[in-house]
Amino acid sequence: MNPELRLALLGAITVFFWLVAQAWTLLVLWAEGCATRPARPGATPEEKTP
Repeated sequence: MNPELRLALLGAITVFFWLVAQAWTLLVLWAEGCATRPARPGATPEEKTP
């Protein structure tokens, strides 16, 4: 393998992992926002049925 090809392959792998990391970060932030969303105003707590 010549050095130019090795450098291009390393660059492609780096960009791929960078894009995967960005997508994972956005997914985690979205899920965290959904999990910690405050209750809507005027909502009453559900009563437990025996």
